[in-house]
Amino acid sequence: MMIATRPSARAVGAAAALAAAVLLVGCGPDAPTAPSETAATPSPAVETAGPTPVEPTPTGSVTPAPTVTPAPTSAPVPTEMASSTFETQNGTMRLQLPEGWTVLDNSRLTMDFEGDPWWENTVGFTSPSGTEITYYDGFGDSAGFLNADFGIVEERAMDIAGTAAMSWWVHAADRWFVHAAVARPSQEGLEPIPLFGLPDVERTHTCTMLLLGDDQAAVGSRAEAEQLLGSAPVLEALDVMTTLELTGVDPSTMPAGVEP
Repeated sequence: MMIATRPSARAVGAAAALAAAVLLVGCGPDAPTAPSETAATPSPAVETAGPTPVEPTPTGSVTPAPTVTPAPTSAPVPTEMASSTFETQNGTMRLQLPEGWTVLDNSRLTMDFEGDPWWENTVGFTSPSGTEITYYDGFGDSAGFLNADFGIVEERAMDIAGTAAMSWWVHAADRWFVHAAVARPSQEGLEPIPLFGLPDVERTHTCTMLLLGDDQAAVGSRAEAEQLLGSAPVLEALDVMTTLELTGVDPSTMPAGVEP
């Protein structure tokens, strides 16, 4: 179901680095995407075909640069993985995937705001039961914290400083908007933001769960929101998100075999 976007505001500035789609992409002409070359399994292709990694949060979302996407020469095919470590093609992120999850990798070579070559990762993960997670890293705009009526349902600590795997609702316009993502937690009553990264590394990241098949998912009551956000699929997604690790590679790093 499609839900109208609730009112939002954000402090936006050009990011040096999603990015997270929700939520995310670069601008300018693209070069061919290199095949995945991860250590354990070839980095497959992501199930969400668009370059939006993260569901847009109504109040604090990433606004990526516009992009021009060439017509694909063939349809990407999800790759099923055994229990293993997934790594992005240029090594920016690692994630532990349970057995049976599929990966669709639409990462590609693009350009940043200055027209310089830039590799952006856009990856989708799907569990055997249908739980969907989208991940993006690249360059995008920043988002600030905003006052909101919200409630955190689940919060898991992560090794990335100032970041947690979380599920939360935001109440606005008589709806309860639901979110599950890697986020910067609430500070002084301000709403969490599903946008994260490492200090001194100009690359922005998002990692979110697609809820209710809509990037502006909302329900009609707080009880319904909390029931959804405490459900098994959300807990499954948060378990995977908690394993996410940022490696801190140089933002200009290209995958092996890709020439800018």
